[in-house]
Amino acid sequence: MCFSPEVSFASAALLVPAGLYTVWTAARKAPRLWPLAVVPALFGIQQACEGLVWLGLRYSDEQLKVVAARAYLFFALAFWPFWFSLSAVLIEPERARRRALTIAAALSTGWFWFLYLPVLGDPAAASSCVCGHSVRYAHSDDGLFGTWGLRLAYLLSAAVPVVISSYRGVLVLPLVLGFASAGATVALYDHAFTSVWCLFAAVLSAVLLHTISTVGRRAPALVAG
Repeated sequence: MCFSPEVSFASAALLVPAGLYTVWTAARKAPRLWPLAVVPALFGIQQACEGLVWLGLRYSDEQLKVVAARAYLFFALAFWPFWFSLSAVLIEPERARRRALTIAAALSTGWFWFLYLPVLGDPAAASSCVCGHSVRYAHSDDGLFGTWGLRLAYLLSAAVPVVISSYRGVLVLPLVLGFASAGATVALYDHAFTSVWCLFAAVLSAVLLHTISTVGRRAPALVAG
């Protein structure tokens, strides 16, 4: 997250308890939404990882910086597309749709192999620096499709499961927020997209809490365990 380690750790301190509350709310009101309910807490862990990146940068601790950057980039590059796809699979009650969603989730593991694995294998790819009061990571964000193509593919990998899901009416608001936050990040902080997008995307936590709290009125079937 941009700005400072204090902001990152403060965000983590807020997001993890918020995530636990969201999980508790889901357990009472919509048990099948537990994969989405854990997202705020996982965001909190991710922000704590970037707080450690900041500390590594501040104190010139190369080992801490690389280890923390790899942990942060695991979430940013590989985990989120897969998790949102898997969440759609776990929520979906219809067999045919679930098969299609399973294929989408399997394809989303490609982000680990093609985007994150180079970071894991090369310390230079996990290096970072402060640029414009934000953390900029050295990993390549262009690849075969170019920077814009890669970002579009990343967002589509999260959007497709929502379009396929029979509960897309429930999931569309988080999806729209994700696209809007990505657009705002490109406009304001394109030089540090990987870091800053997760700052905007953390707002998703509040949206998910609202979604889970009110899901019974829009999709009563999800209330059942």
